[in-house]
Amino acid sequence: MNHPIADSRSINPHAPVIQVGECELDLRVRALRRGGNVVSLGSRAFDVLATMALAEGRIVSKRELLEAAWPDTIVKENNIDVQLSAIRKALGTDRNLIQTVPGRGYQLAAAVPETPIMPSSQHGFGATPEPDCLPVRETLFGREAAIAEIRSMIDSTRVVTLVGAGGIGKTRIAMEIAHRLAAEQAVDVRLVEFVAHGTQSAVVRAFADVCDRPFTEVNPDLRSVASALASMRGVLVIDNAEHVVEHVAKLVGMISHANPQVRILITSRFRLRVPHEAVYRVGPLSLPYAADCRDAMLRSPSISLFLTRFFSNGVHADVSDERLRVVEEICRRLEGIPLALELAAGRASVLGLTGICEGLDEPLLYLAGGYRTAQPRHRTLRATFDWSFEMLDTAERIVFRRLSVFNRAFSLEAACTIVRDATLTNEAVMDCVGELVDKSLIEIQFEGSEVKYRLSAPARAYGREKLFAEGEISTISERHKLYLSERTPYKR
Repeated sequence: MNHPIADSRSINPHAPVIQVGECELDLRVRALRRGGNVVSLGSRAFDVLATMALAEGRIVSKRELLEAAWPDTIVKENNIDVQLSAIRKALGTDRNLIQTVPGRGYQLAAAVPETPIMPSSQHGFGATPEPDCLPVRETLFGREAAIAEIRSMIDSTRVVTLVGAGGIGKTRIAMEIAHRLAAEQAVDVRLVEFVAHGTQSAVVRAFADVCDRPFTEVNPDLRSVASALASMRGVLVIDNAEHVVEHVAKLVGMISHANPQVRILITSRFRLRVPHEAVYRVGPLSLPYAADCRDAMLRSPSISLFLTRFFSNGVHADVSDERLRVVEEICRRLEGIPLALELAAGRASVLGLTGICEGLDEPLLYLAGGYRTAQPRHRTLRATFDWSFEMLDTAERIVFRRLSVFNRAFSLEAACTIVRDATLTNEAVMDCVGELVDKSLIEIQFEGSEVKYRLSAPARAYGREKLFAEGEISTISERHKLYLSERTPYKR
């Protein structure tokens, strides 16, 4: 039975009402209902669902769905993924009626099939092999070793938290791992994002939205949501948890305790501090060695990322040896931080390579203009640090800005000497340094039995701005200069 696509886009008094699990799809008035109540569903999503329903169990290709929802417009295929995610959310407990058939398209089953289209792994339970809740995959540079290690941790640990500074690439790594797990092992992967949520009720609601069980309450009970998620046997991906970490930690603790088989992968600028948690600290991209030949330099992850973004901005130029040396200098000065490299590449397409390299004396001024689709905190380098800085308490802010005078690794003793005052004791300074390490604003280095700390170049620039704004730049700089002079042997 082949209905014209147009039939699903207009009010047709002869069009059928199709049963989809517990829901009714009424093509006459373009409405999806459950128990007599209308379920919110966008126009495009309705067209996609109607097309699959009218196919009567036939596999429908992405091309058919695109033509149904956008008949007179050329759009990217990932728009279908967005609509399917909305449909699955609307269907609630019937979300698995929509099956993904790799390489062919999608199928709306009349009932939940007894066996999934692809075999599930020990953690899965008949889930779709291609999770429509996940964003489109992006190219990663130099992260294979990290991905392999994190996947190994997921196999043996209930909760894995990817910790790192803003813009270091935590989310992209997590999404790549989620895509691979879904494709290779056919596990159920669900994504919860918290960038737009700031209260416990909003956090609980976001968790509730990915449950199989529909929650009609505006503010679902925390324990009920945790119990519902504890029944899943797949991977729950939680993105951007740092600003709601206490609320997320409470739910994650309940879920992992109730079900040892569920795996939880989290991205956050600092760890949750819950039982069964293993932390993986995401570092910057590797830089080329000074003695590397041209080909080896071009294969360097940091240089590869920079050049890829540089040329994607419409630049047409050969990578001469001279240009490559400038790119290397940019990558080194930005210490391989992915977001900083992407922003620098975008600016270099306008200012030129030499222009942006010279401008890195003021990186917060020059590194802006990120993707329009990016979260606001990832559109400029300053916004990335603002997001972290606003989550610090008063003492942590003081310690962070004062430590920005160090342009190299420093000891805890040095930190106390520079930072302490009448209101900040050595003990308070040490506590703050520990918190700043935990919140990914200070890096920790182990040199044999000795521990050192350092701020990245962008972090130092941001801290010095704050130091200047507070009127402390002269005092702290003099204190730092005196400290260094007292520890430098006198030479004739």
